[in-house]
Amino acid sequence: MSKIEAYKRLIRQYYNDKLQGESLMQFIKYMDDEDFLDAWEQIKLEEQPVNKLGSEMNNQDIFEKITADERIKNQLLELVPLKKPTLIPWRSMAAAALLLVVGIGALIYFFGKSSGSLINEQQLMANNGIESVLPGKDRAQIILENGHRIDLEKIKGDTIIDHGDFEIIKTAAGEISYHIKDGVDPHKLVYNSIVTPRGGEYNLTLPDGTRVWLNASTSLKYPVVFDRSKREVEMYGEAYFDVAKRTEEGKRIPFIIHTGSQSIEVLGTSFNVQNYGKKIITTLVEGKVKLNFKNTTIPDQFLQPNEQATFEHASNQFSIDPIDPFYSIAWKDGNFAFYKTPLVEVMAIIGRWYDVQVEFKSQFEDFQFSGTISKYGDIKKLLKTIELVGGVHFELTGRKIYVKN
Repeated sequence: MSKIEAYKRLIRQYYNDKLQGESLMQFIKYMDDEDFLDAWEQIKLEEQPVNKLGSEMNNQDIFEKITADERIKNQLLELVPLKKPTLIPWRSMAAAALLLVVGIGALIYFFGKSSGSLINEQQLMANNGIESVLPGKDRAQIILENGHRIDLEKIKGDTIIDHGDFEIIKTAAGEISYHIKDGVDPHKLVYNSIVTPRGGEYNLTLPDGTRVWLNASTSLKYPVVFDRSKREVEMYGEAYFDVAKRTEEGKRIPFIIHTGSQSIEVLGTSFNVQNYGKKIITTLVEGKVKLNFKNTTIPDQFLQPNEQATFEHASNQFSIDPIDPFYSIAWKDGNFAFYKTPLVEVMAIIGRWYDVQVEFKSQFEDFQFSGTISKYGDIKKLLKTIELVGGVHFELTGRKIYVKN
């Protein structure tokens, strides 16, 4: 991944309120890097992120309000020492605007509850013996062939971990990739696994260049060096794949994902697959995939873009439906997105991401929810949004959500 792309990922994380603590401070320090400002300008042109404070205040109003606050001024002086700008005028404007955005984040993160502080709220809850419920974050472990575990949350960015035949690289943006050393036997299959817990997610680049985003409660087993004739991985949970095209002597090398009793064979393809036990849902964004079902009478099936396949383990029932992939892949871009989704499924997703238990006190078979909201927000606001639909009420006690009429 290039430096610009790494910076763009950090900026997207910031716009989704995902950067906190040390990550946020490091983000602020990047302001002196011209490549960072290039990445920020590209994000503005490509995605036009929405001002999180609304449209009632313009940038100058917000900037003046923040810089007039002594607490913010002192904090930013510590994090980003003020000096005469060395940038050309348009870059100076970009730096000032970025300082504005970062200042808002610093205000929210570092100071008292009257200013929206998460820290003080958490401290207050802790002092009263109440465990706070926070959204998930980048959290995963890599399990090596010998069983040794690497806790990626504890590994700093820009770190290379040497394991003899290969190196595991954690970039500044927190992504994981592999570097295979010269002379390694391609037929020597050594497997690693990456596992995300409840309340965790991660993304990595496999040795063949395939990019994978893993949602909460997901495991992926893969070889450190792929075979030259085929590429096979095993997955449980939910992941989005952007499969790299590979050929050997002019022939394509298939990429196969085994998940439960279903196998997915792909070319250069982007798709989402979810398998948390009861059913496997495969959503194709682009390209083409072939689905195979072992120990069933279901023939091989082919998916086209904007189609979703659902396979139910217990009944061996299978269906293909046209869909909008947005609702299936929004999670990897920092959002929950639902369209007429049964409440039971909505709460299962929330439970995995916030690592909370959900208990239904009433029956909600006919209750469906539609809407899009950041998955990095406060859980109370999220539950209140669902309540506004009517007919459902939530009670959050510790790490348990009770669902009532």
